[in-house]
Amino acid sequence: MKKITFQSLNTWFAGKIAGMNVRKLIFILLTLSLITGCSSKPTETPLPEPTAVAEPTLTPEPNPSPTFAPVQWELPPLPENRTHYKLDLILNYYSHYGAVTEVVTYTNRSSHDLNEIHFVVPPRNFLGSYDQSDLRGERVAGFREEGIHTIVSLSAPLLPGETTAITFSFRLTFPEHQGIYGYTNRQTNISDWYPFIPPYDEEQGWLAYDRVVDQDNIIVGESIVNEFSDFDVSILLTDRAELIEVAASAPANGSDGKYSYHLEGARAFSFSVSDSYFEHEIVQDGIRIRSYVFMNNIETGKAVTQIAANAMKLYAKLLYPYPHEMVSIVVGDFLHNMEMDGMIMISYGIFDFYDGTPQTDLVLMTSHELMHMWFYGTIGNNHALEPWLDEAFATYAELLYYQEYHPDNVEWWWAIRIHEQNPQGFVDSDIRLEGGYVPYRNAVYLRGVQFLNEVRLAVGEQEFFAALKDYAYTNTWRIATRKDFFDATARHSSADLGSIISKYFKN
Repeated sequence: MKKITFQSLNTWFAGKIAGMNVRKLIFILLTLSLITGCSSKPTETPLPEPTAVAEPTLTPEPNPSPTFAPVQWELPPLPENRTHYKLDLILNYYSHYGAVTEVVTYTNRSSHDLNEIHFVVPPRNFLGSYDQSDLRGERVAGFREEGIHTIVSLSAPLLPGETTAITFSFRLTFPEHQGIYGYTNRQTNISDWYPFIPPYDEEQGWLAYDRVVDQDNIIVGESIVNEFSDFDVSILLTDRAELIEVAASAPANGSDGKYSYHLEGARAFSFSVSDSYFEHEIVQDGIRIRSYVFMNNIETGKAVTQIAANAMKLYAKLLYPYPHEMVSIVVGDFLHNMEMDGMIMISYGIFDFYDGTPQTDLVLMTSHELMHMWFYGTIGNNHALEPWLDEAFATYAELLYYQEYHPDNVEWWWAIRIHEQNPQGFVDSDIRLEGGYVPYRNAVYLRGVQFLNEVRLAVGEQEFFAALKDYAYTNTWRIATRKDFFDATARHSSADLGSIISKYFKN
């Protein structure tokens, strides 16, 4: 079932060897990954010395440490009248720019008349990256720009149930930036790259926020909140298309530099482009799991697909089957890790220092980021204001992965991830937490793990995992709140959680 596709080494060397450099002590910074799955703050734990890479050898599947609920639920149907994004991109990889035409078809699913439609434009976080040439639509009366936000005024109110279409034309000039948006000498990452409509809440209005940056210029958490939408994306590569690989949130149709993608029920559409990728794919339970790595990571690219397959199998059993056709695992030419719909990015240093053992960042971070395919990917939350509802669960998934596949390393996991950090703070902290990134991480990720584990011990194994499955199913395609989690727990256990909640929550 394995398939490996490589670019021609001769072609690769001809185009890239001149730009390669030796990775020096900067890898020490990569220990961020031992503390956070989706952030950019390094820790102080030293990385292991690099050794020969080995694919993980799986033992026969043990009896799971958690006692999973026997009920097998299918994914609930998608909500109707989802927002549809049609995105046509002409991309010049080597010149670092793209021209985009975007048509957004939006239905008012609220009970309110809407006189305006709010768009968030993430590329505006980078000066000079976004240049809009046109904005039009049959109901567009005008628009105003407020930071990274564009508010479109309508000529007539959009009544509940009514639909309108708005067209943008814009040019992207990608910044030289190590992250999920921008380019390095090895890749261009294109995530959060187009205007999108945030969810509209009946009480709060548009769930649109500015990003928070701490005193060390580190982005604190994730400010973007997306609703579930459908995507039709076309990409036309204009230069040396035969050298370029595209890693994306969905499988591609097309060839020769012309690709199209269709993705339903997703938060966003993201992709990464490089002339240096080597691919490896396995298929498990009908899901294509594909890695995109650099030349020095070929063997690790094979290993990570198996780690991912193990995680996906476990989470499907824990919750429900993964709803999409494919998941891409992409080496990121930057110092942190991130999840997107149908795609995760793991830092190059984590790949470079993988030693074939369970006590490595690659296992930790792959299991973490893939749980985001469920928690936030399908089970929504406001991860600007209630980030623990995805980050605590994703971090706790690491523990579940080790309990299932590497039980001899569970104590190590607790030590390296939780106890050595001595986390403080309240689980219900948000990205605006005073003190910045480190207090945010400790409270949301790590104290969140401690909270979930205490709930598990208090209610019992079967009850906890039944409640977790119930919470997941009930809140799929929704924006859940902590009340939804507490309610699900109460449906499966009569245990009084008041003292635990007051210990970990400030409100």
